Amino acid sequence: MKVSLEWLRDYVDLPVRLTPAQLMHDLTLSTVEVEGIHHPAEDLQGLCVAEVVHAELIPNTHLTLTRVDVGAYGTLQVVCGAANVRTGMRVILALPGASIHPKGAAEPLTVQRVKLRGVDSEGVLCALDEVGLGALFPPAPGGGQRGIVDLSGINLPAGTALATAIGYDDAVLEIDNKSLTNRPDLWGHHGIARELAAIYRVPLKTLPLPGNLPQVSDLLGKPDATICNRFTATVFDKVSVTTAPLWMRSRLARVGQRSIDLFVDLTNYVMFATGQPSHAYDADELSAPMTARFGKQGEKLTLLDETVHEVPGLPCIADANQVLAAAGVMGGAASGVTAKTQRIFLEMASFQPQVVRKSSQRLGARTEASSRFEKGIDSQRIDGALGLFIELVQSIQPGVVCSGHQDVINRNTECAHISVQIPFINRRLGKTFSAQEMSESLQRLGLGVVQEVDTLHLTAPSWRSTGDLSLPADIVEEVARLHGYDNFRIVPPRIDLERIPRSKRLPLERRVREFLASAGLQEVFTYPWANAPLLAAAGIDTSTLFELEAPPGPEQRFLRASLVPNLIEAVALNQHNFEQFGLFESGAVFPGKIEKRHVAGVFCGNDLHELVAKAKGVIDGLLRKVHISSLKQNTGGLLPGWADASARLEYAPLSVEGGEVAGCLARVGNRCRRAAGIKRGEVVAFELDLSHLQPHTTRENAWSALPAHPETSFDITVLAADEVHWADVHHDVSTIDSRIRSVEWIGEYRGKGIEAGARALTLRVRLGLFDRTLTAEESEGVRVGVTALLAERFKAHPR
Repeated sequence: MKVSLEWLRDYVDLPVRLTPAQLMHDLTLSTVEVEGIHHPAEDLQGLCVAEVVHAELIPNTHLTLTRVDVGAYGTLQVVCGAANVRTGMRVILALPGASIHPKGAAEPLTVQRVKLRGVDSEGVLCALDEVGLGALFPPAPGGGQRGIVDLSGINLPAGTALATAIGYDDAVLEIDNKSLTNRPDLWGHHGIARELAAIYRVPLKTLPLPGNLPQVSDLLGKPDATICNRFTATVFDKVSVTTAPLWMRSRLARVGQRSIDLFVDLTNYVMFATGQPSHAYDADELSAPMTARFGKQGEKLTLLDETVHEVPGLPCIADANQVLAAAGVMGGAASGVTAKTQRIFLEMASFQPQVVRKSSQRLGARTEASSRFEKGIDSQRIDGALGLFIELVQSIQPGVVCSGHQDVINRNTECAHISVQIPFINRRLGKTFSAQEMSESLQRLGLGVVQEVDTLHLTAPSWRSTGDLSLPADIVEEVARLHGYDNFRIVPPRIDLERIPRSKRLPLERRVREFLASAGLQEVFTYPWANAPLLAAAGIDTSTLFELEAPPGPEQRFLRASLVPNLIEAVALNQHNFEQFGLFESGAVFPGKIEKRHVAGVFCGNDLHELVAKAKGVIDGLLRKVHISSLKQNTGGLLPGWADASARLEYAPLSVEGGEVAGCLARVGNRCRRAAGIKRGEVVAFELDLSHLQPHTTRENAWSALPAHPETSFDITVLAADEVHWADVHHDVSTIDSRIRSVEWIGEYRGKGIEAGARALTLRVRLGLFDRTLTAEESEGVRVGVTALLAERFKAHPR
């Protein structure tokens, strides 16, 4: 929204030394955000008013040679191409160095002294659009080319700066509309002036009231209360639809409103002054009574922007015969004011904000009027707006007569009542204000104040009672902003810095996710609910699960108790594109209606034993890399419903035998695979309860020197039964001889030449000493010992 500083001075006497920049700062800190200041005169530098003292056509051209009086600049010779230039005109002259915008030019043009057809020209006589003043004058009849503008009505000496002549020596504040959303009282100059009067402790000039108007009862019907709170109609006779005075057009142009004619400009002027929209109709085109109602089936409305709309259910202004306007949004073309209008029907109303908002959206028309109505305007504002309109009409056309007025009130805006305790305000602000200080500040804003001990009983004015002031916290804000936010002393808060014990559990889940991603698994994120058929296939009792009140689908009404069913679905989606892959997810699950954090992973491929080995390797690496206390494998006990064959993972503290179940590693069973639509390949899954993965209480780091002498190694392949666990093999081989540095799993093979229930297991043993290199005989001796151990303890013989 744009606000003219010169216009504001009509309503408030601002401090003499107050600069626009200081006003911008004060208003931003106390009331609304002022985004910037525009000085319209800066756009008109080098432009002045000149009088044409001589004009003659240049032979064989369409150009006119003029001599213009520029006051102190003397008389200048200017060549002009406009057909309407004549002797005696007052014109806009652009002197050399001025910047103008010729029609069709992409960039501004700097005026220079030039020769045209051999004749010297010392400036440019300008049309309105060339100097950005198209909004200042009404459009020419028929919208034709107007040529250069005639300023003969400006009684100022030739040579007067154009900005001074048209009242553009002003500062225009550009206010962010978002900061006005909850302040409908500020959508007019008088509302902003009221704030400035409170800020600078100066009197506010009130708006005129309409006085005693001739009352009639046949202008209005009963307006629909769901549309309209108050509806007034005032008829003016003996009007003449002319051009508005230059001062009014200048003010409107400075705030971005184009001039149309006197009465349209009057309604716009009153709206920008008070924040109250209104609409003028040609009274002779109406059939009383007028009312506010919803449109009926079959009715249509052509708006002023020439768009045609069907209006069933649309809030409308209508007379006895037809729909005339979209209530609170835009008038209709059929009953608008024209040059032939002799009687004006002025409608001023207070519309329901929600109704106007929906209507504006439906029509796709957001206007200055709808922007104000949808914020919620108090119905009492009509009095000041109507009084200002009548005062302006009588000053511009004294012969105009008000022949009738009717006011229908469905519901007046009730003043809000708020009680707030003085200690409450002081506690919230961190500063002690006396009751007198608070009362004085609030009274400057128009609030009525009654003190009762340490409580203030406040009555908000109507313009602040449309939802703006309603709570004690609102009063805290009013006291603070009038005191000035920048006047509060900054008191740094006391902060006691204490050492906080580092929790190893908090970053655990993140470290788990980082490790799984580094191990080649792709992280996925699934919904917190699961498909009911998959839950049933996984053997999960849905009666123990949370059920969504508004599920996304009939089969997605249960919150998941395990991550595995959703991961199996993800396998089915990805299996069409990849032969072998791994996925994992960490997130919340709700078994038995208790929230827990789990992590789960799936491995998909064709070789079951390879997938199991990968899963075991990932879990072993997880324990090692994330510094989690060890988990042990257990083949006994109950299996989860999704599992086919399980190697249960249990958490076992070193000081306690056994432990709580922490999760499971298993092949996904056929029932779950069918439910998810997996028709080929193997799927191995694991799931761990993060609450059972305990980080090591300490890190026992031990240093060991790098070997100074070469190491050696050998591989052994033995036939071992499936019941032989690699963990046992690794432990026993690693401890048989002190010269064994490490034992690594290389691989295993099942297939041709291998008996059922057995596999070929290959391991690598690495040997070394710190003080010398092992001999071949020593290395062979270790190999023989390892072979004998495998045969004796695991019945595993070389292949």
